[in-house]
Amino acid sequence: MKKMTWIQNAIDRKVAEVSSEKRILSIALAKAASQRSLLLTENEIQQLSSAILSAEDGALEIDLDPLCVLGATESDRQVNLQALVDDITKSLPEVMDDVISAVTEAIPEALASVARIFSDHMSEHLIEHMAELKLAHEVRSKAVHRIWGDVFDQLDFLRHLALEWGHHAQDLQSGPYKQPNTAFALNRLVGRAYEIVGEIVALTKAGYADGALARWRSLHELCVISMFIAKQPDRCAEMYLAHHQIEELRLLEIDRASGTDNDRDRDRDRFVAHLRRQKVQLTSKYGSAFGGDLGWASIELGRARTTFRELESLVGLDILRRGYQRANSTVHGGALATLTRISVEVSGADSTVVPAAYGCEVAAHYTTASLSMLVAELCLTTENADLITMSIVMQNHASKICEQIAKAQRGMSAQTPRAKILMRKASQRQSASERSKTRGMRRGVRAQGTK
Repeated sequence: MKKMTWIQNAIDRKVAEVSSEKRILSIALAKAASQRSLLLTENEIQQLSSAILSAEDGALEIDLDPLCVLGATESDRQVNLQALVDDITKSLPEVMDDVISAVTEAIPEALASVARIFSDHMSEHLIEHMAELKLAHEVRSKAVHRIWGDVFDQLDFLRHLALEWGHHAQDLQSGPYKQPNTAFALNRLVGRAYEIVGEIVALTKAGYADGALARWRSLHELCVISMFIAKQPDRCAEMYLAHHQIEELRLLEIDRASGTDNDRDRDRDRFVAHLRRQKVQLTSKYGSAFGGDLGWASIELGRARTTFRELESLVGLDILRRGYQRANSTVHGGALATLTRISVEVSGADSTVVPAAYGCEVAAHYTTASLSMLVAELCLTTENADLITMSIVMQNHASKICEQIAKAQRGMSAQTPRAKILMRKASQRQSASERSKTRGMRRGVRAQGTK
């Protein structure tokens, strides 16, 4: 591939081509001839332009005999030629507008031509480039797997345990699963949790620690909602499920307000009208607060408005608030996540020199805590020995994951001074996660005691 300066050179050549003196003069001559009703050919205009540009001391060297269109006699041709030359200055303002337009069009054309060259080059070397990218990705993944492979495998297994627990709870109709709407909502929520943890595992295996923490943010929100619904009467789950129509209507109305709704047709308009009627009926049935964010929770709590943080506190998951705030930084466009990785934090090192394996334990810790606490909470009102036993198995497996994380951290801590700093920070996070896990274990024990 040539040096990148050739792109600018290509643009310069194109601009010079459309704005050359000869081209400007030719356009001016054509306009002047048109105004005088003189039908000059393109070749004649080019001949006159060349003669004018090469004139010395105002003397034109041109053979006027062939230019019969300028007049029947040489005298007439001289007069008309001089008139054309005099008219050029009058037509120059219009000509310059044309030239500016031509230059404006020439730059995109030049860039499009350059883009085609790039595309052709990449197509010719696609296999080579992809092989290099694949190799780089494999090296990154192997480095991460060497340190965290066992942790990721155990975390992946933990999500399967959670999903299996959910299926048994629904089949046995035990605890909150005795209520039809609650059972249906929890089944779907646990299914979503299963998928999200799978995404977290995939991201951490590839070394994308910040992306994994961003997905844990969704898992945390899902766990908060699940635990809240499990504590409430079946009517709360009914409202939660019905609220999807409020959320869908809001999205469609945002599309229309922003002008991004390009698929408007009669069926779509009827659907929007249907959702609006449903909103009126639902707010009439449950209350006006139902139409807002978390409206189903607001109605259940008897409030005009409810925030996620309030729900988080009500179910006892505010212990993970710091992790949630950190995850928010990775999701949004703030400077903190832009300048640092989650393993390095505010006062840490430049993220460009931090190995990919650093920080993978953060999302793994939080994910382990979230899943174990969720199942422990859903076990609080169950009397089924199988479900309680499965919950205890999950708590023990969660403890094993945390032990593996600690072991991997100790193995990394002797590598470099920088690593020692990073691992000390990770150890602090582990302590917070251990406190969360202990709380989940206590809930499981209390649930077992209710049997």
